[in-house]
Amino acid sequence: MNTAKLVLAFVRRNPLVWAFNVLTLALGVGVVVAVLLLGQALDRRFAADLGGVDLVVGAKGSPLQLIMSSLFQVDVPTGNIPLAAAEKLAGHPLVAASAMLSLGDSVKGLRIVGTTPAYLGLYGAKLARGALWSAPFEVVLGATAAATLGLDIGGTFAGQHGLAGGGETHDEFPYRVVGILEPSGTVVDRLVLTGPESVWEIHEHEEEEVAAEHGEAAAPHPREVTALLIRYKSASGAILLPRLVDAMPDMQAAIPAVEAARLRSLLGAGADVVRWLGLALLGLSALGFVVTLFAAVQQRRRELALLRVLGARPVLLFGAVLLEALLLGLAGGLAGIGIGHAMAMLGGAAAASGGGPELAIAPPGLIDLAALGAAAGLALAASFAPAFAAYRLDPAQTLKSG
Repeated sequence: MNTAKLVLAFVRRNPLVWAFNVLTLALGVGVVVAVLLLGQALDRRFAADLGGVDLVVGAKGSPLQLIMSSLFQVDVPTGNIPLAAAEKLAGHPLVAASAMLSLGDSVKGLRIVGTTPAYLGLYGAKLARGALWSAPFEVVLGATAAATLGLDIGGTFAGQHGLAGGGETHDEFPYRVVGILEPSGTVVDRLVLTGPESVWEIHEHEEEEVAAEHGEAAAPHPREVTALLIRYKSASGAILLPRLVDAMPDMQAAIPAVEAARLRSLLGAGADVVRWLGLALLGLSALGFVVTLFAAVQQRRRELALLRVLGARPVLLFGAVLLEALLLGLAGGLAGIGIGHAMAMLGGAAAASGGGPELAIAPPGLIDLAALGAAAGLALAASFAPAFAAYRLDPAQTLKSG
């Protein structure tokens, strides 16, 4: 007697019931897979965007806000710090590499970052074509920024005041593209990079215009930068430099690794809720398998008894119920993996469209194998009691009572 044909006949008798159970299992698996994939992608993105930066120096305020604005480029800065103080820190013997950032303008939602070529070195970013900026209002575009703007070498554009776009357009200060970067998988991909002089010149011009409107002369003031990114020369830097910075007036030191861990914990609270929802759906699915399989065994009692009379051994009936659950568990697992990947890709796209980092979802791998194994295992576990009931079925008593 062919067990597979027997199982297929069982499933065909109640296709809607089994489709519902498979769908419930698939949704539970899909939610859990999506959360795990997004968490994995977020961890990779965090690691990439932290680059080789050990310390971020900026104006006093929230350390997490400083990290978000200066490394992840998704928040407003805490303020500015004096250029002279930043240059003094950059020349400290314990600093192996550093890069200053000056923020303030954007174009089509992409941030225009005033910095030095050392910034590219912190992320290992390389030119695909063209050259680095060497004069004010020359820019180098990240790979994503170039695609978004639709510009190539020699293209021009005007920046807008503000980091989110929508502000006043600085038509009198056109930028010219002199270089395009290779894709790096880091925050650099979605930035427009130029020298800090470009940012300073625009903002000084704005101050002069405001002063002229009030019939006053613009008051000269020392130049400032938004943040200083530092890579330590040795482990001693981790002990001494943060203390040195925090002792300076109106300045703070934020440690990227610490703030990134805090951000993960904040995001993890929401992810835990969604994960528990997925696990609840899996539990509901397992309960559905138990109830449905028990009901199926009861409905098939006479058929199973006849099979026993015709020579089927109890172990065959036991195995048929297990195989039925296993096949449906695998079907639900595979469908759930597809749903999970689709949900994760939609979540990653939503994060990118909302101004957040692009999240690259990993291709099928260990997470999917584990999810498929869990779905099959859950279905098998739920089927043992109904399978045992089929195994213990008394054909004589069943046929007599039927």
